[in-house]
Amino acid sequence: MTDLAVLAIGLGVIPLAAILLYSFRGFVLTRREVVWGFLAGVLGFLALNKSLFGDPSIAISVAFVGLAVGAGIAWSLLEGPFIRTEPDRLIWVAVAFLALHSFSDGLVLGRDFVSGIVPLVQVDGLTAGATVAHRFVEGCLVVVPAIWGAWKARPAFALLLVSFAAVLGAYVPGVVFNAYGGSLRSLIQVAIPTFLAAIETTLGLLLLVRGFLPIAAADRGSRWPWWTALGFIAIALVHFFVE
Repeated sequence: MTDLAVLAIGLGVIPLAAILLYSFRGFVLTRREVVWGFLAGVLGFLALNKSLFGDPSIAISVAFVGLAVGAGIAWSLLEGPFIRTEPDRLIWVAVAFLALHSFSDGLVLGRDFVSGIVPLVQVDGLTAGATVAHRFVEGCLVVVPAIWGAWKARPAFALLLVSFAAVLGAYVPGVVFNAYGGSLRSLIQVAIPTFLAAIETTLGLLLLVRGFLPIAAADRGSRWPWWTALGFIAIALVHFFVE
């Protein structure tokens, strides 16, 4: 499982590079339409680019529960009494989104190793570059709100460590398969991915409409819709090469 470990750790490490945005703090704070608009497009794609797996009725039922759980998590972070200031609320929802997305990415990677035969994972320059871009911009979804909320670089870097949920997710399919065999294959391939995708969709969309889009449009400029569209198209192209 060495190859799996290397790939999973790589998925976890890449978002940490987003901390480099602190070197461009002035740009992040003064170019609100560009930065928040672009990331709004990225977030919109990541939240909406989900599929239902397996039997439609079961998938819809599991997805409904996931949507409800995601709404509950988002409400507790955005409206609940636990976090007092608005910037911190957006930051923690972004952290939850990154953690879930990372775990899901690891889950997808780990499923390819379940059969017991080491799969042929094609890693060329284009795929590697697209993966780096994909994971880096996911880290930016946490770092940009942290800069906006006047967080120091070290605490913001600590938040990015949730990206290592990809490592945990990568090993879940193998552990379940080794413990229970093929009897729970549907759990690995259908229930868990659909449930997590639904939670992720709710968190992402609420973060989008509550945080990223309003901040991008706060200056009442006319460029943020173009940057949002550009971010959506850019991450869609990157995601195409990653898949």
